[in-house]
Amino acid sequence: MTKGLIRALSALLTALALYSLLGFLILPGIALRVANQQLANYATTPAHLQRIELNPFSLELTLWGLNIGEPGKEQVAFERLYANLQLDSLWTGALHLADIELDQPKTEILFDKEGKLNLLTLFKLPASEPTPSDPDAKPFPVRIERIKLAGGYLHFLDLRPSEPIDFLYNTLDFELKHLSTLPDDKADLTLVASGPEGGKIDWSGNFSITPLTSEGTLKVTDGQMKAWWPYVRDAVPLVLEEGVVNLSTHYRFSLAKETELLLDNTSISVAPFAIKAPDGRPLARLERLDVSQASVDLAKQQVIVGKINSQKLETWAALEADGQLDWQKLFASQPAKPAPKPEPATADTAKEPAAPSKPWQVLLKDVQLRNYQVHLADRQAKPAVALELGPLNLDLNNFDSLNQSPFSLKLDTGLGKQGKISASGEVNLNPVTAKLKVQTKDIDLRVAQSYISPFIRLELRSGMLGSDLAVDLKKVEPLTFSVAGRAEVNQLHTLDTLKSRDFVKWKQVVVEGLDYQHGDSLSISRINLMQPYARFIINDDRTTNIDDLLIPQPASSSKSSAKSAPSASKPLAIHIGEIAINDGSANFADLSLTPNFATAIQQLNGHVGTIDSRQAKPAEVDVKGKVDRYAPVTIKGSVNPFDPMAALDIATSFKRVELTTLTPYSGKFAGLRIRKGRLNLDLHYMITKGQLKAENKLVVEQLQLGEKVDS
Repeated sequence: MTKGLIRALSALLTALALYSLLGFLILPGIALRVANQQLANYATTPAHLQRIELNPFSLELTLWGLNIGEPGKEQVAFERLYANLQLDSLWTGALHLADIELDQPKTEILFDKEGKLNLLTLFKLPASEPTPSDPDAKPFPVRIERIKLAGGYLHFLDLRPSEPIDFLYNTLDFELKHLSTLPDDKADLTLVASGPEGGKIDWSGNFSITPLTSEGTLKVTDGQMKAWWPYVRDAVPLVLEEGVVNLSTHYRFSLAKETELLLDNTSISVAPFAIKAPDGRPLARLERLDVSQASVDLAKQQVIVGKINSQKLETWAALEADGQLDWQKLFASQPAKPAPKPEPATADTAKEPAAPSKPWQVLLKDVQLRNYQVHLADRQAKPAVALELGPLNLDLNNFDSLNQSPFSLKLDTGLGKQGKISASGEVNLNPVTAKLKVQTKDIDLRVAQSYISPFIRLELRSGMLGSDLAVDLKKVEPLTFSVAGRAEVNQLHTLDTLKSRDFVKWKQVVVEGLDYQHGDSLSISRINLMQPYARFIINDDRTTNIDDLLIPQPASSSKSSAKSAPSASKPLAIHIGEIAINDGSANFADLSLTPNFATAIQQLNGHVGTIDSRQAKPAEVDVKGKVDRYAPVTIKGSVNPFDPMAALDIATSFKRVELTTLTPYSGKFAGLRIRKGRLNLDLHYMITKGQLKAENKLVVEQLQLGEKVDS
């Protein structure tokens, strides 16, 4: 070997040794010292880097043990940061890194009550001179084959809300492959994060920097709503008792031209969920809510939901004594945020008003709500009224918030202990129209007691409402709708609360052929009265029991002004084809007599013919019954109930009436009791244009008077 070659090899070995010494020992030591000096100069909290390793041959750099923050309270830290620089960075014109690995990073994100972020206060950096931005500037070319974060720790604390928000992800793994700042290069990413209280996050997809775009899937499992609920609590005063959410969606995001965000194949489930008022009152409790086949398009401003399925929502609402809903008062109690100060108008802003924003469109294809329970209360009424709705089931199909087509609705619910309500049909939003079939069964009318008590001294002992109706809402302004069908009230029983005795009752009233045109007409083809009963009493001062039951109402200025002003609307046209009376009865008493008189009428059967408020034709009357079970009574003729002084022709016949029941009248006018006798009485009254003509025939049989009475 020649001396020149030996000297060359020696020089090469020496250079390699010096390069190795410089790369492995000297440069890492200098870099570590400089790094710690810079940390000491600029960090506002204790900061230290333990070790730096460099492999000058493979260009691998490793940083060990960075800690920024008080010992045991580090705000930023990691165990190991590894980077592998590739030599082709020298000739490709782009910084090329094969791997970046970060082991056990720790980050504390803390907002104080003033909104200051701790990460922005870790270093006191010198102010830099602003540089003009270049819209055509391109990012520095960088290619990174793989970025891996393992064993991450993230703690978030926000003291700005009224209740601090505090959550932790103590297991965080992230991997990004083929990241590049070059145009149209996409990187693949995966992220898995979980915390001790649940709320696992799985994120996978691709990511591009130039332009900024991303596409992938995001999944949240067992997310605890309590973690971020204080943000909601400060906006609306709702206290969360429990709430767990699961989310899965595919997304596309882009800032290439304008902001584009599309969520599709989205599903959300909430189970369970419960909120209450700040005073502890329950407001809503939900067993489960599932939303699937949903999409959100930010560019189109459109939300499409394929399916909504909800189970067992229980909610409470009350109308307070001041006329406001308790939910309304709850939201009104929230302190209002100060309105932002208006910006001074400039020449540009004063030229033309801003164009109205495009409304969002919400499409709901299939909504199914099952086994809902609604607790309603009306505290305006005295006593307060409690109303229970449930189990309530609702189906809604093809709902469009922009009203491009009507949607179908189907509802069935219980009301009270045994009532049932069902409705189905189509509803339109703009203009508001609806065509619904509505059926009710066994609706307990006693719930109306609190509403009639201020006007009449009457107790509703029983009464069940049923109906089969077609409701057609044509417009809201002005209100125009019609109701047609059939209705019935069964087992009605009312009690005079002054005397604790029956007032009006019946077994059944059936209204057939009902047709109501709002504000115009009410037409009924037939009313069937089954076993109706009424009590009528003349008091000793010549008033009636009806006068006693009515409660005087204070005169109001609105009513008086309404009376003084002429009514512009026409009266409601009323048409009733026939009223049928089956097995009716009544009690009559006259307490103005001494002794008092009372009698009973039973087995009333017959009918009243057509009644029409817009025609002068009187209605036919044909009713038969019995007085005190034996004496027959007939009432025949015609009458116009809307104007009886214009036309009336009524003939009444009483046969074989026991005169002993009329002793009060004989005592008053003759001073003697009636010991025995019978009466046949035929009365015929005719009124024509206000002129009365009466023909009466009285036959008394076997009359025998008795002792005198004090009269």
